[in-house]
Parts: sequence; structure tokens; C-alpha cells
Amino acid sequence: MSKRILVVDCNTEERQSLCDVLSANGYEVIVTSCTKEGLEVIRTQKPDLVALEMNMPSPGGTIFYARMRRDPALRNTPVVVVSSVSPRPAALRKGVPVVQRPAATETLLDTVSRAMVA
Repeated sequence: MSKRILVVDCNTEERQSLCDVLSANGYEVIVTSCTKEGLEVIRTQKPDLVALEMNMPSPGGTIFYARMRRDPALRNTPVVVVSSVSPRPAALRKGVPVVQRPAATETLLDTVSRAMVA
């Protein structure tokens, strides 16, 4: 059974590129283009990991992340930030990996794989 990844990203091109890489490497990908929908999807679909863009319209990635961490049913779901935002958002726990765009495929896949077993 393949691992499921929820991609939360409002940029159509970047979201599709990320989905293509993850799908081509055996992951089942669930997609949302906004954080409000993302929170509903994570509750119903229970993905193994969330790939999160931080720079999104309100409520943005930081609020999505904070709401996830406050919810006992969601707080332990691994998150990998895949973003062009720099520097690292202060709201993220220190252990949350950040992959800067554009990212090499190998770097992205290695980070996702490590986050799922952490």
C-alpha cells in the first residue's frame, strides 16, 4: 500500500510539479489549493504526510500548521514545508523540515521519506 501525501499549495504550476514528482515515485497524492479545504481533507483522508506551502492567501500556511498542531487528531501528522518562503517561519517546530523551491527531486524525496519515519 502506497503512502498518502496531502499537498496544500495555491500555486497551480508548483502544486502540479510537486504532485507529478510524488506520484511518479509511488506516493498517492491528495491535493488542495487552500488551507481551509486542507484541514477538512486531512481530517477525512488521514494522509501519512502533509506537503505544505507557507505562502498562501489567508488563512496561510502558518495558520494551517498552527491549527493542525492544536488538534489532537492531527498534531502528529508529519509535515514537510515545500516553499519559496525564506527564512524559516517562526511558527514551525524545529523538527519540521523545509525544502526550498526549486528543489532537486532527490532532496525532496529524501526529505519526505525521512519525515514519514521520524
